Amino acid sequence: MAADAPALERRLLERLGGFGDFVRRRGVPLGMGAELDFAAATRRLAPLDRSGWRAAAAVTLAKSPEEVATVTAAFDIFFSEDAGAPSAPAPAGEMRLLGRSRRGPAHARSDPRRSRREEPVPVAVPLGTYSITAPLVPHAIVPLDDRAFRRLRRGARRFRRDVATLPGRRRTRAHYGQVDIADTIRHSVHQGGEWVELRRTRPRLLRAELVVLWDVSGSMREHESRFFGLVSALESVSRSGRVFAFSTKVEEITGEVRRFGYRRATAEVGGRVDQTDGGTRIGHSLEEFEARFGSILRKQTTLVILSDGWDLGEGELVADLLARLRPRVARIVWVTPYTRRPGFEPRVGALEAALPFVDELLGPEDFESRWRLRPFSR
Repeated sequence: MAADAPALERRLLERLGGFGDFVRRRGVPLGMGAELDFAAATRRLAPLDRSGWRAAAAVTLAKSPEEVATVTAAFDIFFSEDAGAPSAPAPAGEMRLLGRSRRGPAHARSDPRRSRREEPVPVAVPLGTYSITAPLVPHAIVPLDDRAFRRLRRGARRFRRDVATLPGRRRTRAHYGQVDIADTIRHSVHQGGEWVELRRTRPRLLRAELVVLWDVSGSMREHESRFFGLVSALESVSRSGRVFAFSTKVEEITGEVRRFGYRRATAEVGGRVDQTDGGTRIGHSLEEFEARFGSILRKQTTLVILSDGWDLGEGELVADLLARLRPRVARIVWVTPYTRRPGFEPRVGALEAALPFVDELLGPEDFESRWRLRPFSR
């Protein structure tokens, strides 16, 4: 029986791969990383825990409430005891993925032409661990139109003023600081020419030091054009800032973003982030970032994390890492694509764990608005 374990494992993985194709045919775009997430999640569940497997499929494969309903329905059909009589109609060509005949399980068992690969696997076998190297999926980032990018640039400038920690060239009145001789003399006219009060000024905080961590995993693929526009806009208003892309590992892309104009940078960065595309391991990515680049953080730094918060269930690790990073920076800002959607609640894996250490929770709409940034009220 032990000798059959590799064959059983291979057949179950093929079964899970067939389910991924089945979900894609129902209109849910899946990347390889999402399928790896599902496989890793099922490895932690009991073999007969059907509800747990269904929930794992919804959490790892769906990216919106509509897709949750689609994935759940697909799970019930694909893994039903009688896949030959599904409760909902399936598109043409899908039934071959079910591993059973259209005419029912009894006929399937008696059909000698039926492939052994299509038989259901009734036993549980160990799945491979989550791959630390994400698959290469070549793609190009589609640039935003000029008006949309200009809106993000204006929002990035407002954001820079709001989180400014570094002095600019302009000065402002203060109770302490350098004496402003000219202003003191003008003020003394009202005091009979006596220097009764010294007027002082100090540099106005106008510049920000930004470190941007951009999630390029599969779950963020549909938002990557918008978020790369935001990444480029934030880098353009903080020349001392640094930009990193992460999913299962961390890669610095500051050079590509800074060296080229926005439109050319979309092609350059699109080729670079192929190395990090796939599933999401936010906790391990933060751990790698701290180990490799933690020395760039200082009390004047604003750490900006652009992510939807979906990961492999590493909430405790995310909380531990942010608890260590928070005292080392001025603030932590998290930007998620769903903040301004009706009914949004920050209850997703890593995002929920990160909330106690996040100073502001924003959405891309906040940068596109003409008004001040509106942090999500918790």
